[in-house]
Formats: sequence, C-alpha cells, structure tokens
Amino acid sequence: MQRLAYPAVRRAAHTYTKHGRVIPDPYHWLENPDSDETKAFVTAQNDVFEQYMKAFPHRDEVKDAIKGMLDYPRRSCPSLRGGRFYFSHNTGLQNQSVLYRQATLDADATPEVFLDPNTLSEDGTSSLGATAWSESDKFYAYVVNEKGSDWGAISVRDAATATNLPDVVDWVKFSGITWVGDDGFFYTRFPKPESGRKEETGPLEDAAVYFHKLGSSQDDDVRVLDIPENRKWLMGVELTDCREKVVISVHDGCEPHNQLWLAPLPKDFAEKPRRLEVTKLVDKFEAEYEYLANDGATMYLLTTKDAPLKRVTAINTDKPEEGQKELIAESDAKIDFCAVVRDTLLIAYLRDVKHVLYRCPLGGSASDLVPFGLPIGTISGMHARRKSDFVSVALTSFLLPNRVLHFDINKPDELSVFFDAKVAGFDPDDFVTEQVFVESDGEKVPMFVCHKKGITLDGTNPTLLYGYGGFNISVTPSFSATRLVFLARMGGVLAVANIRGGGEYGERWHQGGAKFNKMNCYVDFCNCAKWLQAKKYATKEKLAIMGGSNGGLLVAACANKAPHLFSAVVCQVGVLDLYRFHEFTIGHAWTSDFGDPEVEADFDYLTQYSPIHNVKPNTAYPAILVATADHDDRVVPAHSHKYIATLQHVNPEAGGPFLARIEVNAGHGAGKPTHKIIAEAADTYGFLAQALGAKWQ
Repeated sequence: MQRLAYPAVRRAAHTYTKHGRVIPDPYHWLENPDSDETKAFVTAQNDVFEQYMKAFPHRDEVKDAIKGMLDYPRRSCPSLRGGRFYFSHNTGLQNQSVLYRQATLDADATPEVFLDPNTLSEDGTSSLGATAWSESDKFYAYVVNEKGSDWGAISVRDAATATNLPDVVDWVKFSGITWVGDDGFFYTRFPKPESGRKEETGPLEDAAVYFHKLGSSQDDDVRVLDIPENRKWLMGVELTDCREKVVISVHDGCEPHNQLWLAPLPKDFAEKPRRLEVTKLVDKFEAEYEYLANDGATMYLLTTKDAPLKRVTAINTDKPEEGQKELIAESDAKIDFCAVVRDTLLIAYLRDVKHVLYRCPLGGSASDLVPFGLPIGTISGMHARRKSDFVSVALTSFLLPNRVLHFDINKPDELSVFFDAKVAGFDPDDFVTEQVFVESDGEKVPMFVCHKKGITLDGTNPTLLYGYGGFNISVTPSFSATRLVFLARMGGVLAVANIRGGGEYGERWHQGGAKFNKMNCYVDFCNCAKWLQAKKYATKEKLAIMGGSNGGLLVAACANKAPHLFSAVVCQVGVLDLYRFHEFTIGHAWTSDFGDPEVEADFDYLTQYSPIHNVKPNTAYPAILVATADHDDRVVPAHSHKYIATLQHVNPEAGGPFLARIEVNAGHGAGKPTHKIIAEAADTYGFLAQALGAKWQ
C-alpha cells in the first residue's frame, strides 16, 4: 500500500534538567489530556489508523468472527451467602457480567438477578470493582468504576430487597472493603483533587483509611488511620477471624514487601468510630506477609521471609518476640495463594507456571499435604471462607474456556461441576499446546506454544509472541476467544513467554528482571523470539510481539534493541517515558521495578532502555501499533502519545508504519465492555494480518 502521511505534530522547545543533564521534551504538551491540541492529536492519529485499516479487506469478517467466538456463556465461582448462591454470569456478548443468585446449584435451579452493572450506564462502561458482604450477609457493598477509571464509588445493596441503600462513598481508589458487623466498613481513599475531576493525572499521595457508618453521610466518615510522614505508602485492612483485631498491610510501592500492623477493634467501634491504635507486628519492608487466619493469639501467615518461594508460618501475637514457627516449609515450587476453610488449609502451588491444589490440616506440615485431582492449568478463581464448608474453584487454560467446580470441605474428593463453558465452533482437539524451556543467559525461560494441529514448521506461520515480565506477576495459561480467531482463521501460532521479572518462580525470578536487572527481561524475550525462528515456527517476516502496560514497555524496548527480529509490534497502554513515569497518578509505586529516576544511578540505568528516549533515526523498525485510551488514569496516555509522535518524527520514511489506536472516553482496560473488547481485538488482529501477511481463512 502507499506510504501513509503522518499527522503534523508540534515540537516544542520544552526541556527539563535531571542530574545535571538537559532533557529535550518536545511533546511535553501532550501530558495534558484535555487540551484542544491534545484532542486534535488524538483525532488525527485515529484518522491515520482508520486510513490504514481501510486497506484490509477482511476487517468486518474478523470482527464478526471475534464476536461469534466470544458469544459463549461464562460464569464465576459461586459463593454461599445468606443461604443462597451468588455468581456472575455473562450470556456471551453482554458488556458486563450480571450478578445472579439462586437457592441451589442444581442444573434446574432458577437464578434471579441481584445486580446488573449493564443498567448503570448506557454504553456499558460502568463496571464492578471491589466487593464485600457484611458479616451476616445482610448487605453487599460494591465499587463502581466508570469508563475504565481506577477511581470508584462504593454503593450498598440490601440482600433482602435487592435494592440500594442511600449510602454512596466516593473518591475511592485501590481499596478493599472490610465490614464491621453489619454496621459499616473500612475503606481506603485519597484526597479529592482540587479540580474535583477524576481525570486528573497528578501523583497520588496521602492515602488514608476511613470508616463509613451505614446510614450516614460520607462527610461524617472517620479517618481512622493515615501515615502523613510517608505520603506515598499504601494500606489495606482486614479483620481477624475472631473479629477482635484489625490487620493492616502497609506497602511502599509495588515491591512485594510489606509491614504488618495490628490494632484492637473495640466492641463499640461501629457505634463510636475512632482512630486505630496500632502496634507493628512487622516494622520493616523485608519480606511479604499475608494474613491467612487466626485461632486466638495464634496467627497463620503466608510469607517470603527466608523463603523466596513462600512458606506458611504461625506467630503468637501476644508474644511476637518469640518469632515465627514454620509449618509448611518452602519447597521447589512457589506457593501462589492459600485459603482457610474451617480447619483446613488450601494451598495452590505454581509449578512451572501450572497450578496444583493441595489441602492439609491448618497447623499441619508439608507431610500432611494431599493433592486435589484438578485438570492441569490455571485456577482463575476461588471462593473459600473460614466459617463455611462450601468451596468453589474456577479453572482455565489455553484450550479450557471456563470450568467451575465445587465441593464440601468435609468431602474434598467429591468434586461437582457447576458450570462448563462450551464455545460454538471450537474443538480443543483441533489444537495443541506445549511448554518449552528457552535457554537465556544461564536461565531456562518457560514458554507456552499453542496452534492448530498439523501445521508445517517451515517459517511461514504468522506467530504472535506475548510477554509481561514485571511486578512479580505470573502469566498463567488462560483462554482467549480473540486469540483463538488468530489461531483458527489466520493459521496463527501463539507463544507466551514467562520471562524474568514475573512471579512464576518466586522472588528470585522477579528480582532477576527488576531495577538494575530489568534488561534481563528484554534479553529473555528476544531469545524466545530467536527460538521460535530457529524452530521454524516463523521467520522474522512472520513474527509479531505484543504486550500491555509493563508488557508495553517490554515490546517497545525490544523493538528499539532488536528491530530486525520482528515484523510487527503491538504496544498496549505501555509505560514508555521512564524519565517521568513517577510524576503521574500511581506511577511512583512502580519504582519497585523500574528504579527511581530521581536517584542518579537508577536514572543512568533507565537511559539504556526508556523507549521514548531510545528510538533510533533512519531505522527500519517493524510495523508498530500503539494502543491507549485518552483518559487512562493509571498509565497516562502521554506515554503512548509521546512515543508514537517520536516514532513518526524520527522515521518518517523508514520502517513502520507507526500507528496509534486511541480509545476515547476510556481508561486502562479493567472493566472494559464487551463491545469495546471486540472492536479493539478486531483492529489489533487486522493490523497483525496486514503486517505479517496472514491469510484470512
């Protein structure tokens, strides 16, 4: 096709100084998402993308195929509350899943709607965030997020009538909800911006824990805990099983280390809320500590203290100086999560990026562990409570859409199927998934490869390599209807690389791709690309890479480091300005993985890979699609705006094309309505089809 004409984008003379160095920032003005000039930039970039997509004759067919493949029913784990089972269900193409309830889990039970988020907005962009039931299951509190924003407001629904109370608690962000009886709840909030607008991109500081008494105005909520001497610290609260203590987990950024504080909960607290009087059970950021359960003063913890792959311990909170007693020792597999049901401990291990679920008596040792006979894959959800016998588990994998099981903890071997999703036109026997281990810098990097059976390894297969590699997050196998269209209708190969920086092998693996080791992520990812080429899945001309958020940084950095390895890059909501990321919204928390640009040694390292600052001129870059949203309040759109403007300016004639797809009136991606998911996926795979020369089948 004829080369695209990129929009004219103003380059300002703006600079700033960091560590004695003058840094040009010609697109600084794009940091204001609401200026007329930025809005015009968004429109112009979207117009160019539309022009590119008009040359793709199968755009509507791809969209229809994705819509058809996504049109299958799916459900969440049911929870037992007030004698009824509650679960989310999506018939297929509903923008948001609906919360239902029914008396039994029998196949002929009649569900009734309890809460339908689709009624909260005309365009389906209102989604549910954190939720919590009151102690006697009388009330259900839930956060509503609008248009993909991290900001939300808490509402409360009466379980008896399925109607809302007048209570609304606004300006909530990154917060759980913790009830005290049926009388009120703790939540975390930040100060309301002076402008009163949730689109503000300034740094988030001064988190505080409040208590809201049911039936009162938010103006009367009591601030029960804050840390003014450490304005960037974050807090989460929960109650002990005995409901006599508040457990406070304190975090400094996204580092998987936290302090653990305790505060007594007076019996009259809900009637007379006041500041919490805390004692510090753990007063250093040296390891991760997660509260699991307690029996009186004996508190059970999941921790990385002296165990990078985690272990289960017990501590006497009346005598903390005695230290922790080891119960379940660290093994050769990471403990991904735990739950306590009655007096049984459930432990999900992550072994080579696949979940294995075990059980043992609470307080028992590793020799007491008994495995469940679950299919190999990912535990995508679990409902388990200390004071209930009922447990439900949701499972998924690349070829398993959505299976939900349940059992009674007293009969753990009697697993029953609550739901097993069926996707029209999809037969898992038509596909194959294998796990390989790629040698990289002395490490063995796991990678899953999925494709239709019977493909020829001759380098002609359109191949998509996906990665993340950050923040201790494990990328486990999961089903994707949109990716399935790429595999089934474009003859594609999907590869998912579990590179360093993630949490697949515990804290050693995470730290191996963080801060001064961040470049290891890019080494691993490029080596996975080379493996795919060496094994003749794809040549360079048929290989694309994709990642979002930290994964967007990953693919942009790799495009700079090794543009010759790929023919296409999809960079979604990426962190791309590593000199200034910490100055916007919650960005300061990411110094755990990226380092702090205000520290000279950290900044020097960032200069090696910050994508915006390492774009090479006159270089045959692969085709690059930058996807963002105009009001992303987590990774602000200025990252993507500056990056695409830089690519187009530095390489107007070489490589590319360099395109941007900018969602309007949208955020980072959580809670995105189904119709937007379909449209974005269709454009993404349409872009890949053109860039890789994939044939629509």
